[in-house]
Amino acid sequence: GVRVKLNAVSEVLRGKRIVVVDDSLVRGTTSKKIVTMMRNAGAAEVHMRISSPPTIRPCYYGVDTPTTSELVAASKTIEEIRQSIGADSLAYLSEEGLYAFEDKVENKSTYCDACFTNRYPVAVDESAETRQLGLFDAAAIRQP
Repeated sequence: GVRVKLNAVSEVLRGKRIVVVDDSLVRGTTSKKIVTMMRNAGAAEVHMRISSPPTIRPCYYGVDTPTTSELVAASKTIEEIRQSIGADSLAYLSEEGLYAFEDKVENKSTYCDACFTNRYPVAVDESAETRQLGLFDAAAIRQP
């Protein structure tokens, strides 16, 4: 699927230091394929930059993310992930960076960041079989 969506042009990449920016790195499989594609096209260096914090927990609120055991950042350090995808460097947006714009947003505490922080707004039944929202826990909801 990666080769259908993306093409590395050897004439452009050969001998170059490349920075690849992606919105997320969940399992690491796509990033590894992209790094390999860039290297096969002749890139001298491939650096990955991810425009979100590491995804360490599943999303139970509508985004189809895998179980915790499938999330590469849940069990590996950034250096281990960098090595597994074969990049020369890897950096993520920090949680602070994610919310650097907050002072300009009216309802800044309404954003869910549970997949990055493990702070779910309501209790969650995390069993792999159900992956359902748990009982409503009013005390767990962050107030604006």
